[in-house]
Amino acid sequence: MKEGKTPRKLKIDIEELISAMDDASYEHSYYLDLETGRILLVTDETRSQLEEIYEAAPNEESGEEFDLESSLERLDLPDWQKDALREADEVEEGFGDRYISIPQVDSNEAYSDMEEFIVTVTNERLQARLWQAIDGRRPFRRFKDVLADYPNEREQWFRFEDDRIRQRVLEWLEDEGIELIQE
Repeated sequence: MKEGKTPRKLKIDIEELISAMDDASYEHSYYLDLETGRILLVTDETRSQLEEIYEAAPNEESGEEFDLESSLERLDLPDWQKDALREADEVEEGFGDRYISIPQVDSNEAYSDMEEFIVTVTNERLQARLWQAIDGRRPFRRFKDVLADYPNEREQWFRFEDDRIRQRVLEWLEDEGIELIQE
């Protein structure tokens, strides 16, 4: 646990948290609400729209106070998009205090997982093919392509990978001083 962090107990959907950490897209980010345990998704598009709203808002010199709701009322957007903007604004306002960024699995960690899995493979021919697959360009795609021909080992890989991601999530929560409340 990080120094200065007060341990907090949260009810979190662990499967949703695992999916968020495993999502390698750079087009959005996930955040954990430290009060509710909710996981929020903020897309780059929503973040850009919110920045435009902030820029169009009255500034402090005008004496007017910024009000997101009145800004949203003036926009012709569907309700789901307004909700996404409200959530992004909440994250922006409470980042670091109420909301923390959920890290993504690092590609080096994912590569190490493949290496560690290969060591567990008992079929020597498959093991050799997997070593060859991860040596060179597009190792993740080639690794999965090789496993496609071996359904049992492919299932073993998925279990192995899920266990690794789950362990990373639990370690991250511990580092953040968060204890899961079990249902």
